[in-house]
Amino acid sequence: MTSPATTPISRRTAFRGLGIASLAVATGLLATAKANAASDLVVIDQIGTGPWGEENCGPTSAVIALVAAGKAPDDYVPGTEGTTVGGNATAVKNMRVACGLSPQGDASAKSVDYWGAYLKDLEKGIREYGGTATHSEYEEGVDAAASGSVVILHVHHGTLIDEDADYGHFVVAQGKDSDGTILVSDPGRAQSIGITGYSRDHLLNARQGDATIVS
Repeated sequence: MTSPATTPISRRTAFRGLGIASLAVATGLLATAKANAASDLVVIDQIGTGPWGEENCGPTSAVIALVAAGKAPDDYVPGTEGTTVGGNATAVKNMRVACGLSPQGDASAKSVDYWGAYLKDLEKGIREYGGTATHSEYEEGVDAAASGSVVILHVHHGTLIDEDADYGHFVVAQGKDSDGTILVSDPGRAQSIGITGYSRDHLLNARQGDATIVS
């Protein structure tokens, strides 16, 4: 999260009536199968990542992007275990520190006086882990993701998921599914959406800020 007729709806409908535990497992399996088909995206939940979990979409997206780019942090937990609430808390907390959002050795404290994060913070963290982070215009980022690049997108979350929510949010996009929609891993809806596909037009309409291409 930041300061300033789609697949998600059909998927939410399909999961309606499942218990929370079953939902988490089902989402993880669906997301993994979808990702293996067209990209290397993974599911990581920002919730359960410490006292700043509700605003940790940025550092969580940075971890997702590094994994997709083949540069997974040493503390990243793969597989179904890593998709659960808190399953990758350590990786996200350490990324907060790398991004400069929390001080070294204390991810429960804050080093900044703003809510959430900026792309420049995420780019700093990605570079700390040996990744390449290239800032780009939002539309360029969407097109790069459609072509297979790993991209962090700054979106308006309510517009993205067709819900009544008014805040900026970070997600990670890479590749396309069999329907030609662009795959997105959403750390803010990891247990209910996971990885899903959106049309290019839908993603463009959900623009909140810029994008960062990760490699």
